Amino acid sequence: GSRVNAKGWDLSDPLDLQRLDKARELFRFETGRAGPMVDSNLTRGVGCATYNPADPADCVGRVEEAGSQHVEMALAAADRCRSWLGLVGRERAGCLERVAELYEQNTGELLALATREAGKTLLDGINEVREAVDFLRYYADRARRLNDRSAPRGIVACVSPWNFPLAIFTGQISAALAAGNCVIAKPAEQTPLMALRAVELMHEAGIPKDVL
Repeated sequence: GSRVNAKGWDLSDPLDLQRLDKARELFRFETGRAGPMVDSNLTRGVGCATYNPADPADCVGRVEEAGSQHVEMALAAADRCRSWLGLVGRERAGCLERVAELYEQNTGELLALATREAGKTLLDGINEVREAVDFLRYYADRARRLNDRSAPRGIVACVSPWNFPLAIFTGQISAALAAGNCVIAKPAEQTPLMALRAVELMHEAGIPKDVL
């Protein structure tokens, strides 16, 4: 097909390893804050500390968990969403392709999160980012092929597991967005910081905050 493959890395190449280590090191000691993102507003309270599963002394950040009231607010916000519905497939595709570009531009940060929050090895982290990028470009391609008269389903709930905190999280969301739906995403409770960063990059790429 005409889709561009995700950027690859050769872990047997000392120069590639040096570049990756340098990119990850920038985020080695960074601590994040995550919380429910509802109706364009991000709740970042004190929350509970979350630690690196491979290094219990490494506090990755603090997380404010969602409650039932946030679910109701998210449903109400998504029900009001109209900005995504008026776009044609190629416009939605363009947003997804920009997300893929931003993922690759922020590979170092995403690799650091994959290791520190999910306990992934460097190779697993690279595969995670590459799969997420490929999902985005695949569904962008599908969006371009959609008949623009196809009716979206409406609101899609995307619930993802801990073992692929970026790839599966991104794949579900990008599939729903490609078809013109609004999304309420619930990441695994073990990996909310990765999910929040992914959503921030999606918003930066042009996906409206009231859509996701």
